[in-house]
Amino acid sequence: MREEREGTTGFRVTYGTDGRITSCDVTSSSGHADLDAETCKLIQRRGRFNPGKDRAGNPTGGTYSNRIRWQIPR
Repeated sequence: MREEREGTTGFRVTYGTDGRITSCDVTSSSGHADLDAETCKLIQRRGRFNPGKDRAGNPTGGTYSNRIRWQIPR
């Protein structure tokens, strides 16, 4: 916040059959490496998913993509 950095980071996560994130990749940078790294750090720590099921009813992993907007409150 001191450096007034703002931007939007796009990301894609992969999650396992237990709903926990197994990997995170930045798909579009905010223009600030520290904000991009913090995006994946927070998503991996806090994110949980309800896994889907295959035709046999077994849980399956998957992927999820979104963006986070980093904005200093005014």
